[in-house]
Amino acid sequence: MSWIEVHRISFGIFADSLTFLGACILARDAFLRLRDLKSKRIDEEFRRQFPKLNLSDAEWGAAVVSTKWTLAGFVLLLLGFLLQLVLRLLEA
Repeated sequence: MSWIEVHRISFGIFADSLTFLGACILARDAFLRLRDLKSKRIDEEFRRQFPKLNLSDAEWGAAVVSTKWTLAGFVLLLLGFLLQLVLRLLEA
């Protein structure tokens, strides 16, 4: 038997964990992009001068939609990872 066949459960859990870690990094990057966009778009001095002016544009809207899709994708990846982890543990 090869090494991978002998340690298939451990190897599978390790591979799934790397995939999950990659998904976490990508989701974090998408959430930080929205925060950076907000901080660049809304200046403190402008906000003090025009407190009731609501700033909204197409780029901000696209970033919000992108963040919602990122959150949905992250939740699906989390559920998929947990299900794969349970299946791998049941294989043992």
